[in-house]
Amino acid sequence: MSNRPFRFLIDEDTAHVIRDGFLRRQPDAEVLVIGGEGAPKIGTNDEEILEFLERETYILVSSNRRTMPEHLHAHLQKGRHIPGILLLRPRSSYRQIIDVLELIWLAGIPTDFHDRLTHIPF
Repeated sequence: MSNRPFRFLIDEDTAHVIRDGFLRRQPDAEVLVIGGEGAPKIGTNDEEILEFLERETYILVSSNRRTMPEHLHAHLQKGRHIPGILLLRPRSSYRQIIDVLELIWLAGIPTDFHDRLTHIPF
């Protein structure tokens, strides 16, 4: 397990090449993929994913621009919290995304992402 403050959960609609490329650069990082061991099952609804993030302190890396923002808003309105969501911008290259994940993992400050949806690359 990493001694870094960030652990990432990759959603089921996000290419696993991002996880693989990031882990090649930072093999000590902790990255789960929805549907993988220790992560929510494929098909888990957004509300349950947000509860997982809050309980297990993972930051979500997601392509879900359609429903996740509204579910995050509802989650926060209930007084709940999450470490953060990194929402992938359309047409970003895998390399750009991996570069940003690595930057966050190496130098990010957790409070910069707490209860926020951040579009990446920046």
